Amino acid sequence: MIQRIQTVYLLLAAIALVVGCIFEPMGYNKGLTGSMALLTLLVVFMYKNRTFQANICCVLMGIGIVYYVALAVMQPLLEWFAAMPMVAVLFLFLARKGILKDEKLVKSLDRIR
Repeated sequence: MIQRIQTVYLLLAAIALVVGCIFEPMGYNKGLTGSMALLTLLVVFMYKNRTFQANICCVLMGIGIVYYVALAVMQPLLEWFAAMPMVAVLFLFLARKGILKDEKLVKSLDRIR
């Protein structure tokens, strides 16, 4: 599980979200970033179902982008912690790319059998 590169990317995304959640002031939506971090950690353990894992990564990327845009609209001058969801989106993108690469490899090996 840990030897897969997408697991490392998912853990880095979760760490970025937790750091962003810890340093957010009370006025922001801590629950959203916290739940995104928890869901990212849960996705790590869904390694048997790669298509579902890739879909959840895509949903999390969409939520992260919408959250960042809404945050930028509400407050034009953003603090450093506001970049953490976008860092997490970058790691989620890389993780999804690795998951799809694994899925393609497994399908090609099934075809050979």
